[in-house]
Amino acid sequence: MKYMNFTQTISFRTEHEHEMVELAREWDEMQAEADVMGYIGSHVLRDRDDPGHYVIVAEFAVVDPNVSAVEEAMKNNDRPVTQEWARRMREMSDGTEPVWGNYDEIYRTG
Repeated sequence: MKYMNFTQTISFRTEHEHEMVELAREWDEMQAEADVMGYIGSHVLRDRDDPGHYVIVAEFAVVDPNVSAVEEAMKNNDRPVTQEWARRMREMSDGTEPVWGNYDEIYRTG
């Protein structure tokens, strides 16, 4: 089975919700100006049942049929600007290391 899309998640705790949302907004602006193929967007989720817990969801799709969405995401992870963004995100967390998840999309409505 060939996977079309790829999703990364970052689960973390913070007391800096507004700053984290601004960091996510900044990330989207950087991606719009960068030559990052495959990135289709992200969103930040607040846990209703666990105050202070958040999840960032970043999605990637196939643009070049010779490069999978996961390969595009991994190239993105290796970029210095991505590493700097992750460092800043860790600074806003409550001292615990964020948990990263990598998911292949196997079904999507529509």
